[in-house]
Amino acid sequence: MRRTKDDALLTREAILDAAEARFYDHGVASTTLSHIATAAGLTRGAIYWHFPNKLELFRAMHERAKLPQEAFFSSATPAARRSLEELYTNSIEAFRHLERDERARKVLTILLLRCEYVGEMQDAMMRRTDADNAMHRTVAAIFAAVQHRGELKPEWQPEIAATAYVCAVGGVISEWLRSERGFDLVTVGGGVVRSVIIGFACPGVPIACLEEKSLAAEAARGCTGGPAGGR
Repeated sequence: MRRTKDDALLTREAILDAAEARFYDHGVASTTLSHIATAAGLTRGAIYWHFPNKLELFRAMHERAKLPQEAFFSSATPAARRSLEELYTNSIEAFRHLERDERARKVLTILLLRCEYVGEMQDAMMRRTDADNAMHRTVAAIFAAVQHRGELKPEWQPEIAATAYVCAVGGVISEWLRSERGFDLVTVGGGVVRSVIIGFACPGVPIACLEEKSLAAEAARGCTGGPAGGR
C-alpha cells in the first residue's frame, strides 16, 4: 500500500512537472491534457486519475510555487514598526527569490505571459488576484504607518502610493520575465525601488537603503579621498 501511495505521488509530480514545462514553452491555451500526458510519458487516463480537467491541473501547478507577493509582503510586522525601509527590504528579497527559484520564475512567467484568462481559465485568476490584493493591502498599511509618523509627502495618500509602488515593482518583474532575464533584477529593481521611495519620503527622513546607496556612490566617485582623478 505504501509503495502504491508513493508511486501515485511520484506520478502526480511528474504530471505537474510536465504541465509546468509545457505551459511555459507553449502557453496554456495551446496545451491539452494529451500534450501533457505525452510529455510525462503517461496516458490521458493517468492524468484524469489525478486531475479532472486542465483548470485543476493548472491550479495544482500554480500552488507548488511560492509567489513573491505571498512570501515577502506579509502583514506580520506590527503597524508601528512598518517603514519604507521594510518595503525596500521586502522588494529586494522578492527580486532575489525570483532570481534563485526557477519554479517560481517559470510559474510567474506562465501566470503573467503564457495564459489567457478566458473560458475555463477564468477561475485560475482567483489565487493571483487574492495574492495581489493582499500585497496591496500590506503595502498600503506600510504607507499609512509612514504617513502617521509624518514621513510621507503630503501629496501622497497611502492607497494611491501603494498602487504606484505595486505598478513600479510589477513592471520591473514583468519586463525581466518578458526579456527572459535580460538584466540583473536585483540591481535594476533595487534602483527602481530606491527612486520610487525617494519620491514618497519627506526630505530628511532617514532611510538606510538610501543612505547606503549614497555612500556607495560617493565611494565610487572617490569622494572619501577627494575628487576622482584629482591626484
